[in-house]
This record gives sequence, structure tokens and C-alpha cells, in this order.
Amino acid sequence: MPDAGRSWHALALMLLAGIMMGVALAGLRTVADRGQEFASPGRYNEVWQSYNLSRQVTTLVATADAVASGVEPPERLKLRLGVMRTALLPLLRTQIFAEQESERPQVQATLTRLDQATRRWERESSWQETEAARRLAAEIAATLVDQGQDLHALVVAANLAVATQTDRQRQALQRTFHWLALALLLLAAGCALLALKIILGQRRARRLANDLHQLNLSLERRIQERTQALRDREALLQSILDSSPSDVTLIGADQRQVFYVSHSLLLQSGAEHASRFSLAALFVDPAEHARFVARLERGELIYQMEARLCPRAPYWALLNARQLRVGEQPAWLVWCFDITQRRRQQERLTRRADTDDLTGLSNRRALLRATVKQLRQRRHMPLSVLLIDIDHFKRVNDTHGHDVGDEALRAVANRLRSAVQDPSLIGRVGGEEFALVLPETTLAEAVAVAERLRQRIVTNPLALASGPPLTLTLSIGAAERYPREPLKQLLRRADRHLYRAKRSGRDRVVQSEG
Repeated sequence: MPDAGRSWHALALMLLAGIMMGVALAGLRTVADRGQEFASPGRYNEVWQSYNLSRQVTTLVATADAVASGVEPPERLKLRLGVMRTALLPLLRTQIFAEQESERPQVQATLTRLDQATRRWERESSWQETEAARRLAAEIAATLVDQGQDLHALVVAANLAVATQTDRQRQALQRTFHWLALALLLLAAGCALLALKIILGQRRARRLANDLHQLNLSLERRIQERTQALRDREALLQSILDSSPSDVTLIGADQRQVFYVSHSLLLQSGAEHASRFSLAALFVDPAEHARFVARLERGELIYQMEARLCPRAPYWALLNARQLRVGEQPAWLVWCFDITQRRRQQERLTRRADTDDLTGLSNRRALLRATVKQLRQRRHMPLSVLLIDIDHFKRVNDTHGHDVGDEALRAVANRLRSAVQDPSLIGRVGGEEFALVLPETTLAEAVAVAERLRQRIVTNPLALASGPPLTLTLSIGAAERYPREPLKQLLRRADRHLYRAKRSGRDRVVQSEG
């Protein structure tokens, strides 16, 4: 019967341990579920949503004032109204204010009032009717300017509701922890009984100890094998990095410890040893180095950043970098790839795409791009445009041949270059038509420039290989940009002036349509 008694004790111990484990797992599952519920994103968004609604109302009031005074276009009002409507909708659907019975009617009344008002404003808003939009903007500003106290009450109510709900859930979670502590206490008692059972089974313990010893020996052997495998992989990785066309460095975020640097990068920086390698010594431009380090310190992933490296022999490189950790220390992994040849090719292609092959001037697309840049840099400065056409150019081609015609185009282009400091602001925009952009130049000054160009062309005939010199004349249309006038409209006016110059007998400058 002693064997039967031991079996009974073992069964009872196993049953007790199973019950304790089940209780502990159930408690842990409950805690995990509650924790996941607390950690779910967007669970308590009502506070942020109420602050956002208050901010959007303030922004809408400012926009409405701007539209009513004519500073902003009507479509800005419609856009801001839609944004406020978007901020309002989540609060209309939330049930969190049910936690506060005393505050709920006032909050609901505020939300309902805003909902009804914004619905009506959205129906009445129109960006096409300016005066109606301004009247609506004035109404919106007058209606919402007094909503500050109600919106403040809404924000306070949202904070109190979330705090109340969170406190209730915290108390429930605290009771769960108490229940789990009791379960763990019972589990500890079961473990004590299990330990007692293990002590009584000494023979089994000795056998387990021997098995454990054999397992340790096997584990040590496997550790040695894995260590050797890691060394082999490290050697292979080193070989790959040394053979890679990209230069690589792994440097501490404090830029004091260098974990790895390619041999070529080490030479480019001028450092004699990896411990003296510095990213600052690698960059040609200190400002580029500062921007590169600032982005890494902000935790950004740098992808294909172009920079000039190696002050001794500068070249263009493509940089990729990211943050990682080496042990407990933050570090930066940087790849560099030489793109000098590719960049030179891109520059050649860009020049060819933006340049007229015959005259070497900017083509129409490049000229428009340069003009837009001038408009952005000098928004409040005068800007004038000259559209220039060689008179009777078809007769030149028909009489003297296309070679002479091409020479005439090049001669005119060379003389036009002297009129501007920036060669990108003069271009060939048609067969025998040129355009000249004059920043910081009034119409009167532009007309004076045009007259000098016209006189220079007509008084300096083009010498031909055979026959008398070829005298050319120019018809020029001049126009000055009005405030906020689109570039296309300015060019159309200059083109009309050019057309009037040609209709009026050519060889003249026209600055108006009258």
C-alpha cells in the first residue's frame, strides 16, 4: 500500500498544480486583455478631438474674417469649413459624455448647434459668388466668435469624461490585480508542495542532474560550433564589404567610436587610423555635413542624399544612412556611392534639353522656368518682357539659303546676349522669334533696351561670304507685368504688341495696343 499512497499523493499534487496554473493563466489573460484595451490606439481620442475642434473653430473665424475683408479667396472659406466639419463629426458620434449626466445637455447642445450651423453654411457656401461668400464669411465670423466659452466647456467636459472613465477602469484593473495576487499565492503554495515532492525523489533528482550534465556538455559543444560559424560569417561579411563598390562606415552616434570604416573612406578623410575617422572631414561643404548629422539626430532615414565628398579630390556621392544600435550604444550606418559620372551625364542632358542647338540660347521651356524663378524671387519688383522677331526672315532663307539664315539667327542671338546679365533670361521661342526677360525693369526702361537692340542690329549688317552685307531689322513687342498678372497673360500682351509692330510696317518697338 505504500506505492498506492505515493501514487495518490502524486495525483493530488498534479491536480492541485493544474488548478493553480489554470487560475493563474486566467488571471494573466484578464490582465493582458485589460492592458490591450488600455493600449488600443484611439481609445481616448475625445480630448484631442475637442481641442482640435476648438482650434478649427478659431482657424475658421480667422479665415472668415480674411474672406470677408477680401484678403483670402472664397474657396479658402469652403476648405476651412470642410476641415471644421471633419473635426466635428467624431464628437457627434461619441458616447463618452454619457459618463457625465450633469454636463451632457450643455455639451450636446453645443455640438448640435455647431452641427446645424455648419450644415447650413456648407449648403450656402459658394466660391464662385464672391459677394455672397463674403456675406456668409461675415455671418460665420459673427456666429462663432462668441463660441469660445462653450468650446472651452466642451474641452473641459471631454477631459473630465475621459478621466472618469479611466478611473473606473483603473479600479477594475486594480481588483483584477488583487485577484491575480491571490491566485499567485495559491500557486506558490502548490510549488512548495511540488518542491517537497522533488526532495523526496532523490534518486530521480540524481538522474536528472546527470542528464543535465550531459546536456551542458552538448550545449558547450554547440556554442563552440556557433561561435566558429559566427567568426566565419564575420570574415565573409568583411570580405563582401571590402569588395563592395559602395563605401561603408558604422560610427557611433556621438561620432567618437568607429566600429567599421571602408579603406577608401579612410583615405578620403585623411585619417591614418579608423579611430581617427570623422564624418566632418569627409564632407567638402560643412553645411551639408551639418544637415546630414541633424537629420540622423532627428531619427530620419536618409535615402539617396547627394553630397560632395573628399575635400582632397572632390566627387559627387549618393548617401544612404540609418540609425541602429550596436549593443546598447546608438550608431549610424552610412553607405556612399560615387555618382560623379552619372551626375556629369545628367548635367549634359539637362543642358541639351534646355538649350537651343542652333543659337545656344535657352529654349522656350527653360526660359519660362527661369522667368517663374525670377517672379518668385522678386514678387514686388517690376519685370518686363520683349518678344523679338526678325523681319522677312523667310525671304532671307529663300534668297540666301538656310546656312545664311542660321548664321543670321546666331548673329542676332549673340547681340541679344549683351542686353542681360543672366543668359538664362534670353531664349529662342520660335523659328525666328526670341524672348528677352528683364527683371527689375520698367516698361520705359525695357523700351529703351529694345530700341538699342533694334538700332544695333540695323546698323551692323551681317557680312556674307559672297555679295553685299545682309541688313536685318527687328520687330519688337514690349510689355511690363501688372501686379499679380499670370506669366501667360504677360506673354500674350507682348505677343499682341509684336503683332502690331509687324502690322505697322516692321522695324519698330511697340509697347501698347492702342
